[in-house]
Amino acid sequence: MKDFTVVFAAIIAISCSAQSPVKSLYDDTMETPEAYYKDLNNDLDNFVGTWKYTSGDTSLTIVLQKKEMQHVDYVYIIVYRDYIIGEYKYIEQGIEKINTLPNINVNYNNDPYKYNITGSIIQKPTAGNPDYCKNCGPNDVKLISFFKDPERSILGYEPEMIFHYFVEGGIEKLRLNFRAIGGESGGFDGTQNFYSEYNIPFGVYILEKQN
Repeated sequence: MKDFTVVFAAIIAISCSAQSPVKSLYDDTMETPEAYYKDLNNDLDNFVGTWKYTSGDTSLTIVLQKKEMQHVDYVYIIVYRDYIIGEYKYIEQGIEKINTLPNINVNYNNDPYKYNITGSIIQKPTAGNPDYCKNCGPNDVKLISFFKDPERSILGYEPEMIFHYFVEGGIEKLRLNFRAIGGESGGFDGTQNFYSEYNIPFGVYILEKQN
């Protein structure tokens, strides 16, 4: 009887999961409600780990994790999707400017956008369009992610982190391009932004994998 119960529960679980079609994460049209947009090629796995940039007594440490089958409500549609989430610590000339790393251990119950780095848009060379991933080698992968600074908000900026995974001299590395889309702007009432930059300066960083 116990074995029958286990088998029956497994059949129910499979039946329920089959109701949501599995699509490739590359299919970003998201036109199918409740579909699971899955990282079928495990490209996101390349970014998982602890990464560090160091220049003298200035350093940037980023921890990235993979969250699978996150239930996300985009208002116009609800889907499941695989994500990379992350947190960071930035030290400038020996002084810690910001440290959100403890937030990596918080479980936000299927809300990947509660983390300060969130990404699931993948770019890599394709046979039909090799320029889709500019400056990429045949095995390189890029990840486009959203960025937040919990201490600073700048109206008009849409900050993003583009991570370019590659291997150099047998060492796994990330080339991080931290930039903002759009320009700084004030509020509708004429107020100006208090900050003109985030705790982490915009720029390009080469991070090496620590573990």
